[in-house]
Amino acid sequence: MSKRMRGKVSLVTLMVMALLCVPIASYSCTTVLVGKNVTADGSVMHAHNEDMGPAAVGRLWAVEAVTHKTGETLEVPYVKIPQVEEAYQYWASGNAFASSGFGISAETRPYDYVLVGMNQWGVTMSCNWMYSKEANMPGEGIRRYAIRQLLLERAKTAREAIKIIGDFIDEYGQADWGGLGYCLADPHEAWLVETTTKHWVARRVKDDEIWVVANRFTIGKDYDLSSEGLVDVAKKNGWYDPSKGDFSFRDVYGRPDRMNQAYDKDREVRAMELLEHIKGFITPEDLFLVLRDRYEGTPKYTRPSHEPISRGARIARPICTNNTCQSASVAHLRSDMPVEVGAVMWYAVAAPYYSGFFPVYAGAMKIPEEFSNVNSAYSPDSAWWTFRMLEKIGVTQYDITNPLVTNFWIANHANIVGKQKDLEKRVLDLLNNNNKEDAVKLLNTFTSGQAYKTLYHARRLLRLLQDSTNNVPIW
Repeated sequence: MSKRMRGKVSLVTLMVMALLCVPIASYSCTTVLVGKNVTADGSVMHAHNEDMGPAAVGRLWAVEAVTHKTGETLEVPYVKIPQVEEAYQYWASGNAFASSGFGISAETRPYDYVLVGMNQWGVTMSCNWMYSKEANMPGEGIRRYAIRQLLLERAKTAREAIKIIGDFIDEYGQADWGGLGYCLADPHEAWLVETTTKHWVARRVKDDEIWVVANRFTIGKDYDLSSEGLVDVAKKNGWYDPSKGDFSFRDVYGRPDRMNQAYDKDREVRAMELLEHIKGFITPEDLFLVLRDRYEGTPKYTRPSHEPISRGARIARPICTNNTCQSASVAHLRSDMPVEVGAVMWYAVAAPYYSGFFPVYAGAMKIPEEFSNVNSAYSPDSAWWTFRMLEKIGVTQYDITNPLVTNFWIANHANIVGKQKDLEKRVLDLLNNNNKEDAVKLLNTFTSGQAYKTLYHARRLLRLLQDSTNNVPIW
């Protein structure tokens, strides 16, 4: 092996080790649900940063619809459940095999790696880690990763997804970790379901609302649906005294030490500050800015670095973290179009401030292999590792690289949007003429093509940053 090649390999090794060895102090998700009366076009929107930690390698893949025989059963961690006759087509983002992350340790079993997704009906799902007083059930009940995948396979609407969550928790309990918020949306409405090990409440996001979810329970007295026995269990455990006021799920079931931390409150307040003044005019691009935000222009801003940001640290925890974000997504769910083209999930690989968002349509099923790389090991053929290395070098030389990268992705997105308008018009014409087959072909070509172009540009940017910062080329 030549000295130059040894230099390439050694640098890759050092960078991968650095990524995997950063202390795991802060990696928890942020979600924004937007009602249809506060968006620019009457759509429902669902934005999410999936923060799984520096060791969680990600991927994006599509799953075809499948039919099953009546009476079949399905084994998921840790229970056997009745199978449905039809499992729907969906897009999923989540962990590569043998990838460890928040609450998951190198899992390879089925139904244990889906984190975010959108199905053929435009139902979108993401989750936020939360903290409940109710005791956990390690290895007992149905695991949250299984629930996530089952929602995509079985729900035609966000309301149906609530029933699926509620039925599973009521029947089996939620395994391993009880505190979790399921964020749901479809082209008509958005919902939040906050859960413990054995209980849950659900609240519809009003059409004129923006609802921000960090890592604490947010539903108080005004929930729309709930599990049975919710109040009685709280009284029995001494968590709730009716003589002291009305029942509030947030205050009664939330762990007090996790309910009022700046770690969570600051993100919620910041997202609202960025969006409140543009109610009625919110676009996907506005939500891109929220997901990329690091308190720029405020006293809480800290220059990005690979220093971990922990609870209680002097550094404010931003919406966009360093070195811990596995993916970012903004679902744009339009009810005035057929769902195949009306539901689109803008997707960014790894940290959104070093990734361009490209459109993934509900009616499409094609994505370049580089995005679906199953193995978590480093590979130059992996889209995820390309964007993570771009982030790694970019943060190291942030003052030089940030203006270049930011302006590049803004221009790239403008180019995609220009082509998107023509694509959607052509698809709508085909669907209106009952030519769904050709419409789906166009959606597949566009989705796959824009994903590939985004990866191509990321590789170009990576080489440019290597040259401008005097780094040895990675590949």
